[in-house]
Amino acid sequence: MFHAIARTIAFFFFKILYRPKILGKENLPKDGSFILVSNHLGKVDVFAIASLFKRKVYFLAKKEWFDKKLKAKFFKWAGGIPVDRDNVDVNSIKNCFATLKKGNVLIIFPEGTRNRTQEVPLLQLKGGASMIAFKSKSKVVPVFMCKKYKIFKKNYICIGEPYDYSIYNGQKLSPELSETITQEMTQKMLDCKAKVDEFAKNKGKK
Repeated sequence: MFHAIARTIAFFFFKILYRPKILGKENLPKDGSFILVSNHLGKVDVFAIASLFKRKVYFLAKKEWFDKKLKAKFFKWAGGIPVDRDNVDVNSIKNCFATLKKGNVLIIFPEGTRNRTQEVPLLQLKGGASMIAFKSKSKVVPVFMCKKYKIFKKNYICIGEPYDYSIYNGQKLSPELSETITQEMTQKMLDCKAKVDEFAKNKGKK
């Protein structure tokens, strides 16, 4: 109950301060587990994505966010799953599978870090998100945020249609297949970018 109240208050103020306009909200599954993948531009991105949901969601966050006891307690309470971005983190991967098995939503920023330069719309995706989706047989919902969030500046988000990797069922996750499914995820996210750019151009009018 306390978590739900705190979450409602936090997201109420987030929406006032950052004014997100959303395209494709009907594409979010209403229940069950799935992986949401999004581009990553700033510190408040996870709040932007989490604000799309009425239920608690879980998200991968760099292990440095958990380096102090109080911070670790807060981020774990909020749904954070620590991950070592520089090494293969077996514990983090196991936690992701467990989270999905329980029917929860898992948010992943597959670029692995914030895109600070904006020289390219999307940094090269790491293979972890597609690997987890493939092995867990989870649906994937691609998302793209138009720009970095700034206070009192309107922003735009596109939520793409869910997809999965069921076409590859029965295949072993080879390096070649890993590259294929990661490229598929990349393209799905870039498709969302094209839509959100047009959405922003029209000032959020559907």
